[in-house]
Amino acid sequence: MKDFMLGLAFMAAGAIVYVVAQGFPTMPSLQYGPSLFPSLIGGGFMIGGLILAISHGGALKGIAHGIAWRPAPERMRNLLLSLLPALAIVFYILASEWLGTMLCLAVIMFVMMLARRTSPILALGISIVAALVIDLVFSRYLLIPLPEGLLSLWG
Repeated sequence: MKDFMLGLAFMAAGAIVYVVAQGFPTMPSLQYGPSLFPSLIGGGFMIGGLILAISHGGALKGIAHGIAWRPAPERMRNLLLSLLPALAIVFYILASEWLGTMLCLAVIMFVMMLARRTSPILALGISIVAALVIDLVFSRYLLIPLPEGLLSLWG
């Protein structure tokens, strides 16, 4: 039931983002404007929410027949896993200027992978490689200035 409701919430949030993005100003010299990426994100939210709601629509049948509650520790772990992305965003906002984007991303990915019970060696390797790739793409190719933090002390 929770995933079904979450799917509906994502669909509503995506629709709101899409509608708000349509009000952004257009750029006369470009075929696309500032509304392009928010519209794509809103559309992705709507499609993803629809898929989530449809795939868990069977949960509505379970309500009529009574749903067995999961044990409290499992519910608490699921709640913490649900809050982890939001906590990761807050961590990035607070720590990225001091630690730098690359280190923050590596820490966030490492912690999230460990929370999903990935082996520590695999989680460490993937998080370092992914942080390097993300930093390379954003700072070198897209020319978006990212905080260097502690890494600027060595270079």
